[in-house]
Amino acid sequence: MSRANARSRRLRRRPSRTIPAAIVAVVLLVIGSLVAIAAITRLSDGTWPSPVAKSANSVTTLTWDSPATLIGAGLLVVLGLVLMTAGLKRGGLRTARLAAPTPDTVETTDFVISTRAMAHLAAADAERIDGVDKVSASASGRRVRVKVTTTSERTNEIRSRVTQRVTDTFTTARLDPVPRVTATVRTKGI
Repeated sequence: MSRANARSRRLRRRPSRTIPAAIVAVVLLVIGSLVAIAAITRLSDGTWPSPVAKSANSVTTLTWDSPATLIGAGLLVVLGLVLMTAGLKRGGLRTARLAAPTPDTVETTDFVISTRAMAHLAAADAERIDGVDKVSASASGRRVRVKVTTTSERTNEIRSRVTQRVTDTFTTARLDPVPRVTATVRTKGI
């Protein structure tokens, strides 16, 4: 995947937070709607709806320095900080940058590979090694984990061969920087 225009920096996307944002928005919308309905009922009838009246009576007895008020305020502050942190914190990378194939490639062109594709590439490469029976791999922007199952008892040799081969494949593919490859080998009985 590549793009040669001013938006090329966007190819290194981070996960969107649309689902958590939508959930918070729906919860706030429901709370706001209930408050609006209660206020409209109060303005039209002159009385609070019964669920609100019970809550309003218990709230009117509270003072600013009561424990319930302080605990409620503390919980709201913690909730606000959690939401603020979730909104501002960057998510993990979903892609890794590939070096340009030729030096005369325009600087604004980015070449990337998704972490999912990196994991598939690592698994396919590790599966070609003698003695490997089953492979699974996962990847992040800077790290690839390969889990290998074998019937061989030479686990250290297989681990080093898998690690070296996958690292060589990423180097040949010109990943920049080359992710750290770790392999876990499990022996399966015959």
